[in-house]
Amino acid sequence: MKRDALYWAERAERGIYWAVGALLIVVAIIFLVYIIVEDFPLYFKGEFATATIKLFDQALLTLMLAQVVYTTVAFLKVGSLQVEPILVVGIIASVRRILVLTAVVAGTAGNVGASLTFRQDMVEIGLLSLTVLILAVAIYLVRKSKHFLPDGEERRQTHLPESAG
Repeated sequence: MKRDALYWAERAERGIYWAVGALLIVVAIIFLVYIIVEDFPLYFKGEFATATIKLFDQALLTLMLAQVVYTTVAFLKVGSLQVEPILVVGIIASVRRILVLTAVVAGTAGNVGASLTFRQDMVEIGLLSLTVLILAVAIYLVRKSKHFLPDGEERRQTHLPESAG
């Protein structure tokens, strides 16, 4: 009885992961179409700065969705959650926010009364940069820890190539 319940619970969990993965793929495709329909026409109107900022922002969001889909698929293949793809999503999210903030700061340069906002934005950019550094170190440590697995345990591959050395 207990085995049957565990079996069905595992099946339900995998079904949820499949459904979430499929939904994320559909959302990413819809988002890509939205980017093409809404943002590319801005280039033809001569709004290059606005179009580029929106394109970067939305393209990086799409990459985050793709990375979450990858993590979901990897879980379905391996049966355990991998940490590295989640850390990559954190880096992409932080870089995305840094790019958007940088564009906003550049757009408000010279405005009277923007000094407090400018300082706040600079602090946020600094903290986000620190976050990227910490997440990069975490990825390095995760990869490094794979070299110290006990004999007999397999090393699981992620889609990111390991650095030589």
